[in-house]
Amino acid sequence: MSAGEPDGRRTTTAFSARGVGLGTAGVVFGALGVGLATPILVYCGLFMISVFMVSCVWMLLSVNTFVTRFPYARREVVPHPLTAGVPGTVTVTIQSDGTRGSRWRRAVTQSLDIREQAAAELTGGVGTKASVSRTASSLQLTYSLLPSKRGRWPLGPALVHTADPFGVLWADTAVGDAELVPVWPAVVDLSGTAGALMGHADRIVLGARTPSPDDASLRDYREGDDLRRVHWASSARRGTMLVRSDERAGRRPATVLLDLPRDPIALEWSISAAASIALSVLTSGHPVRLLGAGLNPDAVRHLGEHGAEAGRAALLNQTVDLTAPVNQAAASDQLVRAARQVRHDASHGEVIVAVVEPLEREALDALVPIGDTGRAWALVRTSEATDEAARDTARALRRSGWRVATVTSSSDLATVWTTLLSAGDIE
Repeated sequence: MSAGEPDGRRTTTAFSARGVGLGTAGVVFGALGVGLATPILVYCGLFMISVFMVSCVWMLLSVNTFVTRFPYARREVVPHPLTAGVPGTVTVTIQSDGTRGSRWRRAVTQSLDIREQAAAELTGGVGTKASVSRTASSLQLTYSLLPSKRGRWPLGPALVHTADPFGVLWADTAVGDAELVPVWPAVVDLSGTAGALMGHADRIVLGARTPSPDDASLRDYREGDDLRRVHWASSARRGTMLVRSDERAGRRPATVLLDLPRDPIALEWSISAAASIALSVLTSGHPVRLLGAGLNPDAVRHLGEHGAEAGRAALLNQTVDLTAPVNQAAASDQLVRAARQVRHDASHGEVIVAVVEPLEREALDALVPIGDTGRAWALVRTSEATDEAARDTARALRRSGWRVATVTSSSDLATVWTTLLSAGDIE
């Protein structure tokens, strides 16, 4: 939401074709009348110039009156932030100060024309159809948006159009501030798959295909754990010490590693895929974080510990400003940093999901050890130009214990992800 005050308003004025013609004709007629000593031409010229001057004065007073009598403007975007592919609504309200009679204010609002400026990324590249409602004290513009691309895009300011009665001069007065509206990436509902992903990880840790109810809240003993929390029956059955998890440990965390491609279409697909997978984990009640290129691995924490809805907004906000890496080396360096950070957490039960491009050797070496945990999944994006490199990356990850699917930017994420979780690998 944004608001504007009179001091911040800008007015653009211009003469219409009629105004230019009228003013020019007045001067020409006046000059000819004087030169030819013809009073009628002089009178015609003076009349035209008088109309021209009256129009200028009328416009000056009109704009000043509007700015003075309608000082309050606000814009509301619903929902906020927007989501790519999901319609939204914008309402711009210009409110009067209420110091004049209702009849006068109604006459003013009826004579005003209002429109809003919006980036093509917010309108889907097509024109918007707006509805305008008028009361004695306000002028309200409502129109729909259909954002087509993730990012932050300019919206506003609203423009109030005024013209004089003779059509000589017009003015556009900016109302309210322009703002950058955030647009979240399009996401796919994968909430039905989170149980399979996190449940599989629990079975891996406990070393059983169908763990007992007691085992479901257990984890491996770590140095420093309170011995009073050791579950001796399960420890004897497993052959290694298991302890009862605290509430957070019982909600196994997950990390989604994101490797950003340079191709714009592939970039949006990868961000959408990573966000969709992370949200599915969050919806199931497990903490999750998003790491990788464009994200500061030292500043990103697990989200969802204070509610899934707040975690969802925070996670999607992290994706709004992601951009393609400057070069492949920069993307690889950031992925290596993220992989090294999560390697320790993966060894203690964290689920790792990677959405990556064909990897360079350093990045591949950083990811390979995570596969030993048995809780590592990967989507390797391929294209016609990188097909062989993608297959090499997928084979290397599979050999180290990752469960891998190769995908393209046109792949249906829900189908690929569900198949990967059920089958284990997809060539």
